[in-house]
Amino acid sequence: MPYLEDPLDYEPGGLHPVHIGDTFAAGRYEVIDKLGHGCSSTIWLARDLTTASYVSLKIIEADRSESSTELMVLKHLEATFDAEEEGSQHVVRMLDHFVHEGPNGSHLCIVQEFLGPTLTTKIEANSASSKPKARRIAGQLLHAVAYLHKRGIAHGDLHTGNILLCIPASLSIDFGTPIRDTCGLPATPSPHRPKYLVGPIIERVPNKFIRSCLDKPHIKVCDFSESYMTGMTEPPPLASPHILRPPEGILGDLPHATLQTDIWGLAVVIFQILTNGGSLFSSLNDDYTLETIVLTLGKLPEPLWRSWSNREKFFDDDVNPVLQVNSWSGLSGISSKTSLKETIGHWPVAKEEILALEAMLEAMLRYDAKSRCSLSDLVHCDWMVGYGHRRGGGDVVVPTQTDVDLSIGVQEGGRKEGSRKKTKKSRRNKGKKGGKENSRT
Repeated sequence: MPYLEDPLDYEPGGLHPVHIGDTFAAGRYEVIDKLGHGCSSTIWLARDLTTASYVSLKIIEADRSESSTELMVLKHLEATFDAEEEGSQHVVRMLDHFVHEGPNGSHLCIVQEFLGPTLTTKIEANSASSKPKARRIAGQLLHAVAYLHKRGIAHGDLHTGNILLCIPASLSIDFGTPIRDTCGLPATPSPHRPKYLVGPIIERVPNKFIRSCLDKPHIKVCDFSESYMTGMTEPPPLASPHILRPPEGILGDLPHATLQTDIWGLAVVIFQILTNGGSLFSSLNDDYTLETIVLTLGKLPEPLWRSWSNREKFFDDDVNPVLQVNSWSGLSGISSKTSLKETIGHWPVAKEEILALEAMLEAMLRYDAKSRCSLSDLVHCDWMVGYGHRRGGGDVVVPTQTDVDLSIGVQEGGRKEGSRKKTKKSRRNKGKKGGKENSRT
């Protein structure tokens, strides 16, 4: 089954075995379904029994729990939270955290708000959003990352799977029955492994749910497991997808994410959002990514140009594209140089917007990392002022613990039991924000 974690990750020091109905934090949180998993965690839809609200429960591998970058960043965000600052409503907020003792060790658990689908889900489902909605999402994203940068935080992994859509208020959702699967699990029971794996809700999410979340889109950036924050003594290594990395992140030896790598990657993601999945550069492999960067932006500066060991397969000494032969098809051809303006020009909007977007992306995609325009300046650029700032703030669904109506059947002994569960706003959680990570609804 796709979207399942590796059963071999359930071992001492690894993932914690979870079953539907399990409770955490002295019985406060009850697991009712699976949201997904990351490279070192599983994420669950849980009910907070003290507030009757739905939350996201992220359970991190034991070996990675003690030195969690994510918890450090989330604590810093809570300490510096400013509800009046633009961008604050587009970054996840931590609701709770605790340590759970299990058969595989001590696991850090982070509780955040139950949010909607990722932008990856939207793109994969080909749920084409209108240009105004795409602009709104892109503008919110830039404000969110600017908010992080002002606090000295480089996100480090700004792909669409870490950008979530909020769920509108009073939305009725039928996710069906949690999917249990024993494929890949040894027949011999072990306290270190779950009795079954659970397929994520994303496999059962109805298209109308995605459309509802896109009606008046409100996004949140999540997952700070790869982030860098000023003052970190042991930051995680740079781990963003190579398609989002600047040349110094592909060819250089950067020890961790930086504000400048974020800015480059954000430009690539904004283009992807505005074009409903379009790629600014090739994602085939590092060489083809670098080739399309050079074709679009020109020759890399030294020493990066010389450090690209395969450059001669793509360009001559004068940076002219050379003849390439496809080893699989036998066909040959020469790539064509283009420009950022030509690439953006395929987006069917007015010339004025093309020029404004070109100027913004050019300021973000400069080879010299230090000369890339800061996001605090970019929020005031022509494209953001004219197209990217959200309008009509009254129509934004503020992502509190809303009256979300969930229908989730629970499979017990081969019999499906459906139950209607409804949450109500609680005074305790009113105004709190949160989120989750990869392969989530």
